[in-house]
Amino acid sequence: MYGPVPRSQLVLFCLALIAAFVPPLLLPIYFLFIGNLLMMYVVLALGLGLLIGWSGQFAFAHIAFFGIGIYGTALLHQRLGVPFIFGMPLAAALAGLVGFLIAFPSTRLRTVYLALATFAFAECAQWVFRSWTGVTGGADGLRISPTSVFGYVASNDAVAFPMLAAIMLLVLFFTTYLTRSQLGRTLCTIRDSEHVAAASGIDVKMTKIVAFTISAVYAGIAGAMFTLFHSFVNADILGVNQLVTVLTMVVVGGSSSIPGIILGTLLMGLVPEFLRAAPSDLLVWQEFFYGFILLISVMFMPNGIWGVIAGWRKGRAAHSVAPSRRISGSAEAEQ
Repeated sequence: MYGPVPRSQLVLFCLALIAAFVPPLLLPIYFLFIGNLLMMYVVLALGLGLLIGWSGQFAFAHIAFFGIGIYGTALLHQRLGVPFIFGMPLAAALAGLVGFLIAFPSTRLRTVYLALATFAFAECAQWVFRSWTGVTGGADGLRISPTSVFGYVASNDAVAFPMLAAIMLLVLFFTTYLTRSQLGRTLCTIRDSEHVAAASGIDVKMTKIVAFTISAVYAGIAGAMFTLFHSFVNADILGVNQLVTVLTMVVVGGSSSIPGIILGTLLMGLVPEFLRAAPSDLLVWQEFFYGFILLISVMFMPNGIWGVIAGWRKGRAAHSVAPSRRISGSAEAEQ
């Protein structure tokens, strides 16, 4: 669907923002931490979804931009005294700038070649994070000091929860607007057929670069969100395991649907928590479960779980309309 964002959705966003102040008053810290983690993953997965689901670019440098957002926000605060409210957009802009520079050569490639080239960049970025000891702390990692937003110090998960919720809701609103805009329609046209898009007068290469840059900004924002509820970062969390986790969230839920991405994030983000409650032997198989679910989704649910739900709803609506048409047809015949 295209056009302006419905007023009902604006009201829903506002109500959700107000409701974000309730969980810290009711839930234990552990549940709030899981909520913070899931909200961060929603933003991270939305950025990858814009790239894969809407523009059809199978690029896997997303985790590198996520790392830039983490280290950029933390270092701006700790070494230059830049508050989070300014550090987050600066770090996200830096991630977007790097994404813009990477997009120029990367968008010349397609399919598996684009995936391999961007994956190689992500591996190089992780090597930099691990080796640049003077800046990132190297293999020992970087200690993240609590930051403040409008005077509220994010010293624990309860304080950070409304902040993360506000950021996530703003990103969701912007994504809803973006996907309903002319740019969203253009991205979908390129995803369906680059030749048709080019014949329609669309600048395919520049549109891909714009999508790549926006996706990098999303990852940078998610990295800044990470610093609100974590006190330590190590380059080991920015490897292929994190990439597989986010990719699974996007593919399982539905890469070209905002509700699908949220659903996939909730489902796959909670898998480790369920495995922790299971026998300890199953936790070793966590990555296997992610890979197996990803494989099943690609084979049997190409549009993700939300695609299955949407197809079921469409089929049910068609069945409900069919009897009314038969009744009206018989009535006309009797007349």
